[in-house]
Amino acid sequence: MKADFSKVRAVLYDLDGTLVDSAPDLAVAVNRVLADRGQPAREEAEIRRWVGNGARRLIMRALTGEHHGDPGDEHTDPALEQFFQYYGERVAERSRLYPGVSEGLAGVAELGLAQAVVTNKPRRFAEPLLEALGVRDYMATVVGGDCAPVKKPDPAPLRLALERLGVEPSQALMVGDSAVDVGAARNTGMKVVCVPYGYNAGNAIEDAFPDLMLHSLAELPGMLRSRAA
Repeated sequence: MKADFSKVRAVLYDLDGTLVDSAPDLAVAVNRVLADRGQPAREEAEIRRWVGNGARRLIMRALTGEHHGDPGDEHTDPALEQFFQYYGERVAERSRLYPGVSEGLAGVAELGLAQAVVTNKPRRFAEPLLEALGVRDYMATVVGGDCAPVKKPDPAPLRLALERLGVEPSQALMVGDSAVDVGAARNTGMKVVCVPYGYNAGNAIEDAFPDLMLHSLAELPGMLRSRAA
């Protein structure tokens, strides 16, 4: 059965892995942290597989070289602080919008729908990244990982965005790239659409069972028009 998007008045987007390929800048910051500790640099391809569960988990994986590694808070905490410092210095130096994102955002805007970003990335990084890539003006609000008491997949960040937009969960669509996004949408009572090119910790996003898969965000406006019935 096709998902019904006829009630959609707002679209909420994840940021990293959905709108923006931020892995190149994340990798530089991670490797600077490792270099400070005398550890060897990691390949960007490996770091990409570690992205998708927040900065703290990324640093834990980098320090141990293991997906489920935990070096302990005494090592993770200072490394995370350094990572934030380094990443903040070059948040948009090599990061780029994925193909089709500009067209998709413009098309959704033409439909008259509200748009927002809900990301686990701290807002102090999300805002300048969106500005640098020229898409901040599409967003009515940006909810960062430090804007709600807890992060996705808890529903709190999505609920905060919906409150700011003045829409109900049944009137909103989540667009993401990871099981975290799917879980957040389900926990909020929203439908969710996913793209296959992001950072789902190396796992196939289809296995998280979103309502629909899109190859590109450029397909989103047409999908919303065709399924608004």
